[in-house]
Amino acid sequence: MVALHTNRWDINAMKETRLSLTVCFFVLLLCLPCFGQVESDYFKTNNAKESLRVAQNFVNKGMFTKAEKQLRHTIKLKGNFAVAHRELGRVYLELDKFDEAAKSLEKSFDLDPNISRAAYFECGEAYFQLRNIHKALHYFEYYKSLKGGKYTNAKRETGLEAEYDELLSIRKKNCIFISDMGKIKEPEQMPVNLGSSINSDSDEYLPTITTGGGRLIFTRNKGGINENIMTSSFDGQRWSGARAFDKNVNTHGNEGMAKFATNGREFYFAGCNRPDSEGGCDLYKAYVDMFGQVEQVSHLHGINSGSWDSQPCITCQGEAVYFSSTREGGYGGSDIYVSFLKEDGSWAPARNLGPNINTPQNEEAPFIATDGKTLYFTSDGWPGQGDGDIFKSTRDLTGNWSEAENLGYPINTPSKELGFYIKADGKSVLFASARMEGFGGLDVYEYSLNKEQLPEPMVHVEGMIVDDYLGIPVETEFTVSRKGEEYTFRTDERGRFFTCLKGDQAFTFIIEEEGYLPFMKAVFLPSSDNSETTPVMIRLEPANKAHPSTLEAPPKPSVISAPKELEKRVNFFFAVNSFELDDNSKAKLDDLIGTLSRNDQWSVEVVGFADNSGDAQYNKILSEKRAKSVSDYLKEAGVDIHNVNSEGRGAVTAASDREMKYNRRVEVVLRYKENGSAEF
Repeated sequence: MVALHTNRWDINAMKETRLSLTVCFFVLLLCLPCFGQVESDYFKTNNAKESLRVAQNFVNKGMFTKAEKQLRHTIKLKGNFAVAHRELGRVYLELDKFDEAAKSLEKSFDLDPNISRAAYFECGEAYFQLRNIHKALHYFEYYKSLKGGKYTNAKRETGLEAEYDELLSIRKKNCIFISDMGKIKEPEQMPVNLGSSINSDSDEYLPTITTGGGRLIFTRNKGGINENIMTSSFDGQRWSGARAFDKNVNTHGNEGMAKFATNGREFYFAGCNRPDSEGGCDLYKAYVDMFGQVEQVSHLHGINSGSWDSQPCITCQGEAVYFSSTREGGYGGSDIYVSFLKEDGSWAPARNLGPNINTPQNEEAPFIATDGKTLYFTSDGWPGQGDGDIFKSTRDLTGNWSEAENLGYPINTPSKELGFYIKADGKSVLFASARMEGFGGLDVYEYSLNKEQLPEPMVHVEGMIVDDYLGIPVETEFTVSRKGEEYTFRTDERGRFFTCLKGDQAFTFIIEEEGYLPFMKAVFLPSSDNSETTPVMIRLEPANKAHPSTLEAPPKPSVISAPKELEKRVNFFFAVNSFELDDNSKAKLDDLIGTLSRNDQWSVEVVGFADNSGDAQYNKILSEKRAKSVSDYLKEAGVDIHNVNSEGRGAVTAASDREMKYNRRVEVVLRYKENGSAEF
């Protein structure tokens, strides 16, 4: 599995342990006879022992809701049945019904104080999750005192007790930490669950979101055995129903822990047991287009090991990736590492972040803020409230990290918290938590941090460098300086660059490129909400303007003028002789609608096509109907109809089946309106 690996204690691990060691709890449970018809809710019988055996069978199959109903029926038949009350308490713990679990377990103690040593730890766990630290410590201490004593199920619970003995010292430290916090003052606001469109009774965790806030990606672990990357789109009011992400990323194996790069052009994720994997799980990079569609997936060579490597997070500049690994040479469990990008494009060997971050237990799910020096991560080794709290650490000018600082309540609770992401507004955060009020397991929440917990504010700058005469992009290296500090960047083949710089500061951009006059200009960058990046464009003046006479200088544009930047084309494909939108096309259109709703700088044209299998008149009509299907979908979602042109262009000649399939499509052509760019 990608995230919930087996060498640490967490809620899921506890549940799996309790489940596996429930089998053969008592002699009467060793054999399950064949019964008649089982009703939808529970098996109806007048024999309490028989009802208990049926309930135990439900538990062994993971059918805890049915087990609960069966055990309640058992107790109705025999109210003083201590074993049934003890089993019901265990089931309630599996269902995160902690108050009911404590009551059922205490009832079993009243009926038979020597029924089970492990049950006393479980009762302490129920009270711990309820934040009743006094009672939790009472039962934990009583569980400890019973070691070596005589009780009903001493021999059969040996393995279970060994697991609880290991967790006991951690739980006592958790209780002491919570006690030292004193009386918690309820905050003015609490974390908000993102709702049933995102969360389910499975685990959802490690959220990441595009800079504009329109697309969410997270990991879903269904049934504890299958992890996939999921996605949802935001229409300005609500999140769409989550669906599996691109098939080029998700496979039959486990994938997850995706994190968008700040520039939104790629994201990093973990994939397990792939043909090119060096270990069980490795780190990968996916390139995406402006609508989040995956164009290419590559393996991060130089970073991965033969061990578990997962949960990557890239810095704003893309020069370093932080991740969690169980490789040899660490402090124990999983540790957090960093690898730096070398000049040749490969990754340097990873470095352990050291003892101010890592412990003998588990540190995971790192998130590096856009300032490049503030790190957030989950740990169950540092003093905390529960199965894993979120911590913060900052790196000084010498490269040393400060000792981990617990973010406290209400971010952290006795439940597990895993994964952290600061949204572009610089204030709101997304994180996952297994708190009781959720839908089950880990859910994704949103919350606003206080100023002291936030990183240094940065400005997201997205720009382009072009030839002032021809308007073509320039691939070059340039320097940004401020008060003696210098940062070097390089544009890509399209002349683009992306960086994060301190807000409310003046920076000097310096460019010395062969064939152009030197460029130097100071620019003040005010702090801002980064939901939309600050656009800049630099025009380099050619050193020799005597261009060949065959080249006619184009009119000087008012915005970035690289052809590939000014026009985007998105294809939607149709079945033979059909103009109906399938689910995949609707999902892709939803993503497009989200983009257009947040940016009105694009004009939209819709063009329909057909293959050449029919006559010209039929193909013309079919292509027009396809274009209308797409334009109607856009119009119903609120896209300005005046910017939509439905035009059917009939058949396009094709020689192969592949070309025929490609021609059964609609093209949505987006053209950037030439305004709104901040020009130097």
